[in-house]
Amino acid sequence: MNLNVHFHTLVPDGVFVAVGGGPARFFPIAQPRDEDVAAILARIVRRAAKLLVGFDDLESEADALAALQATEVDRRLRYPEPFEQARRGAFQGGFSLHAGVRVHARDRQGLERLCRYLLRPPLALHRLSRTEDGGLLYRMKRPRHGSLWLALTPDELLAKLATLVPPPRVHGLRYHGVFAPSSKMRRRVVPAAAEPTSAQAPEAPTRTTEKPLRAKPAKGSKYRVPWADLLQKVFAIDVLACSHGNGRMQIIAFITQAAVAKRVLDHLGLDSTGPPVARAAPPPEQVHPGPSYDAPDPIYPE
Repeated sequence: MNLNVHFHTLVPDGVFVAVGGGPARFFPIAQPRDEDVAAILARIVRRAAKLLVGFDDLESEADALAALQATEVDRRLRYPEPFEQARRGAFQGGFSLHAGVRVHARDRQGLERLCRYLLRPPLALHRLSRTEDGGLLYRMKRPRHGSLWLALTPDELLAKLATLVPPPRVHGLRYHGVFAPSSKMRRRVVPAAAEPTSAQAPEAPTRTTEKPLRAKPAKGSKYRVPWADLLQKVFAIDVLACSHGNGRMQIIAFITQAAVAKRVLDHLGLDSTGPPVARAAPPPEQVHPGPSYDAPDPIYPE
C-alpha cells in the first residue's frame, strides 16, 4: 500500500555445472555470512548509484501518475521505517538486503509457499472494509507508526494503487542466469514437462486428416501454454476432467459465433439462453470489528 521499491529474488544456494550433454549438475554452497551480505549490498549500492546518475537532469513529461509517485516517494523519505537488523541482513545508505529465508531442497511445499509469498499482490481484499461514512479502512499485517489501521478515501486508495502500475512493456517477473528464457543452459537445468500417460490422457480415434491437439511447436515458433494447463496451474481446476468419471475430455472445435453455438445447444437439448443478467447492486454493508470509525489513528502525520 506504500510505494516501497523492493525486489523479491529467489536464488539457488549453489551453482550449476554442465557435464557432458545431459542435465547440468547442481553443487550446493555454504549459506552466506553477515559480512557476505554486507559486501553484496555494497556492490548493489554502487551499481544503482551509477545507473541513477543524470536521471535528475532528464526532462520527463509531467503527468498525473508521475505526480502521485513523486508524492509517495517524498512521503517515504520524510517518514522512513526503521530497519530491523536480522541475521544475514545489511543496511547501507537507504538500501537494505535480507537473505535469511532459506528452504530445504526437498521441502516442495515450503518452496511453493515461498513463491506464493514472492508473487503476492500489494492489496488483500479481505483486509479492506467500508466505514459508515463511506470511507475505507485497511487493516495492515503489522502496526505502522503505532497503528494497525489505514484510513483512506476511495480516491486515495486509487491513487495508491495507481503508483504501483508498472510502465508499459515492463515485466514484473524476470528470470536471470541459467533460468533466463534465452539461456542455452535453461533446457539442461529446468526439467521438461512430463508427457501424459495413456491412463491420464487416453487417445480417442481421430481421422488421419486431423492434426494432433498438442503438436510439438515448430522451431522458431512462439511457445504457448494451453489454456487448460493455465487454469490447472493457477486455480487448481482440471477443466478437461469428465464429471462422470469417463476419462479425459477432448476439444473438438472452438465455436465463437453465437448463432452456431445456439443451434448446437438446441440440438443437444441444452439451455441456449443463458442465465438472466441481474442489475448491478451496491455491495452489502460490512460491519468490521475494528476501532472507532470516527477517529482512526493516522498513519502519516500531516
